[in-house]
Amino acid sequence: MDEQAVGRAVAPGAPKGRHDEVFDLTESERAALATIQGRPLQLPRDYVLKRDGAEPTHLFVLVEGWVASSIAVVSGRQQTVKIHLPTDLLGAPSLCVTRTAECLTSITPVTVRPMSRADFMGVLARFPRIAAAQFLGAQRERVVLMEALALMGQTDGAVRIAGMLIDLFDRLAALGLAEHGTLPLPLTQGQIGDLVGLSPVHVSRKLGAMERAGLIRRGMRTITLLDIGRLRAMTGLPQHAFVREPEWVNFA
Repeated sequence: MDEQAVGRAVAPGAPKGRHDEVFDLTESERAALATIQGRPLQLPRDYVLKRDGAEPTHLFVLVEGWVASSIAVVSGRQQTVKIHLPTDLLGAPSLCVTRTAECLTSITPVTVRPMSRADFMGVLARFPRIAAAQFLGAQRERVVLMEALALMGQTDGAVRIAGMLIDLFDRLAALGLAEHGTLPLPLTQGQIGDLVGLSPVHVSRKLGAMERAGLIRRGMRTITLLDIGRLRAMTGLPQHAFVREPEWVNFA
């Protein structure tokens, strides 16, 4: 870590991660991933795990909490471009550059486990199923990014917000964190605006209109999706069935 770790260690563990979206990992595969991860650290809200332009020495597995990925723009401010949720791998885009391409900042208190790039690539070399899962997971994120860009360019603000909320709901529901349509939403209106291309004022107006229309109900750092079907239909996007244990992947 290029920033001083200001957290306390917590008990180690190897929870199921994003790799399990594609394959059910074996015990040996799961152990290999756990072995290369450093001890868990609890870090406070607004902690900078990695600054853009720094030396990309480590990756992080996000065990608990939310992390924002942002990029510095010409105005000098940080533009939020992605929200990371538990089990996400942090810092992977910077594997292909000599200086980190993003700034990683905790939105909530978080627990992370660092691991070196060399150790991670070594596991991918030894365990082809993990490498395949990493590759297919990156394509899954690419599909989501393409759809977000399409909404940004071709729809109004309410539809963009609906798309963002549905994406968060789908990801949190897979983790068991969106019971009865209620999900945590620790984002500021500015961060939401960054993600959907609106000013904070317009975000407030659109959320208010969606609440009056019976689509959502806002709480204290939570939001309830009252009509997930209508919100999904607003986006005009398909609900993808992503591949699981694809038979066309041959590890022989």
